[in-house]
Amino acid sequence: MNKPEEVIPIGIDLGSLHARVAIGNTAHHKLPAEGVVDTRPLPNIISNAQGSRYTLALVGIDKVDAFGDDNVAVENGEDEARHVFGEAARRALARDKKPTISKDPSSMVRELVRSGSSFISNGDEKENEADAKAAAFIAHLAELACDASSSHPSKLRTVVSVPVGSTPEEQVGVVQSVERGIENALAARKSPDDGKSKKKKKHKSEESEGIVVGVITDPAAVCIAHGLTEIDDSGIIDLDSGKKSSPSWKNVLVIDWGASGLTATHIQRSTPNSSSLLRIVRHATDPSCSGIAIVNALVAHCASMFERKNRVTGLMDSVKAHHRLEMACEAAVRTLTRAPTVTVAVDGLYEGMDMAVPISRPRFDMLVSGLLRKAETLLQTFSAEEFDVVLVAGNVCEMPAALTLIRTKLFPNAHTGRGDVPPEEAVAIGCARHAASVLSCPTHSKSIGEVSNGIEGVGPATRKVPLCPLSIGICKIPNDKQNGDLDELISNNAFTLIGIGDALPANVSKCFKFSNGLEGCAIAVVQIQGQAGQKSKVLGKVENIPLDADDFEITMELTTSGKLLVAVNGGPTCTL
Repeated sequence: MNKPEEVIPIGIDLGSLHARVAIGNTAHHKLPAEGVVDTRPLPNIISNAQGSRYTLALVGIDKVDAFGDDNVAVENGEDEARHVFGEAARRALARDKKPTISKDPSSMVRELVRSGSSFISNGDEKENEADAKAAAFIAHLAELACDASSSHPSKLRTVVSVPVGSTPEEQVGVVQSVERGIENALAARKSPDDGKSKKKKKHKSEESEGIVVGVITDPAAVCIAHGLTEIDDSGIIDLDSGKKSSPSWKNVLVIDWGASGLTATHIQRSTPNSSSLLRIVRHATDPSCSGIAIVNALVAHCASMFERKNRVTGLMDSVKAHHRLEMACEAAVRTLTRAPTVTVAVDGLYEGMDMAVPISRPRFDMLVSGLLRKAETLLQTFSAEEFDVVLVAGNVCEMPAALTLIRTKLFPNAHTGRGDVPPEEAVAIGCARHAASVLSCPTHSKSIGEVSNGIEGVGPATRKVPLCPLSIGICKIPNDKQNGDLDELISNNAFTLIGIGDALPANVSKCFKFSNGLEGCAIAVVQIQGQAGQKSKVLGKVENIPLDADDFEITMELTTSGKLLVAVNGGPTCTL
């Protein structure tokens, strides 16, 4: 078994259109002070053989590698049948006159993982083929990570992302696909004279243990990429400051606008000083305004302009021409994110005729205006909530029109997170950062081999838990007001420790001070907010605080049965 410091943490973003791999590091860096900006170095995104920071998540089988592409994996030593990936796979589809990926996504890796999962496989030959294709693609990504880090596949420890709302069966299917893929990479690098002894077989089984150390949802990965789960909120709160203190962030909206659709997820931090515990309040998805739909709108416009200019018909019926036009339009959409104009040019597109269609950014915005209105309708359902941070992910969020809609029109006052996290790479970066944090955890070595048989122990578990129905905190109350109406006093001066909607059981510790002293006052545990129409009230008093103390620490725990436990400075526990 490899020691934690010897292994390489990587994050894999298996998107519906593109896949990305990032390499993290387990070096410890100082956490940022209270706030929402993390300034620590980001993981590195790995480039493929063509120098691109993303790989089209498409797998095909090519009998002859006519293009000399590096993205080729030879199966079982046979040169006749090869798995090809990325643009090489798309060219193979065009050569075989197969439908484009926008019409038939069955060869995309995310679809292959779903259909090849052992939880839904019934031995069908097509499903076994899908499983082999997905494993070959993961093996290719593992080889890229090994080449970039100069390491062996056995040293890779992976965190992989899954879409929000994925079932446990789908998550386990992703884990198994990644494990099989890295095991394929291990087998490919195995020396011919390894032998077949039992000792070698045992070593191989040990090598494959702990390949996947985490599975997280896409919005959680985006939060980790921006450092929101590691913000330090451990400062001392002054109860005499005259203003209510609050954590650096409480509510986050993650907008993931990629090739498969637009997904908005409301994430809430569970407790003020436990930022690593995230709760998904709700999420909404609209696949009709996807990145593929945006590309298709440009494809239709360019095809119409070409046919009108050359007085021909049937361009879209030609599989080869459609593939080439789709590739050119994808590149044009990316160019328009940073340039005001672009020309969609394809030599010999159809019947020997060239195409050159100039597109300006205003013209492009007009072409996709209907899709932007659909996106605005979905995002407006979240506008009633006041978000501290709004994060974006996905290649569509690189578009200036999309960013203007989100940042300027809908959520102008929300913090935007780290400015150096590219939206389309946020998920891969978050996965790599989480992998590094898992490997740095002291308990990792005890559980690293417990991930092969299911999802238990694979990163943060997703589970249903009871939620706190009220807000509980502490407040400094003068002795002469302890018998009166305390609703206004508590509402204005109390500090919340356990809030409405926090997951139970909840355990919170916080340091406080009182600059004006404690003479003539008492520190009370109070209910700040309860059910509708219910006033604030005192639940109990904290008696054992020294009068001459400069500061003190309150530890509060609320169990699932409703018991409230309070302790001061780590002393005896009082039950309320």
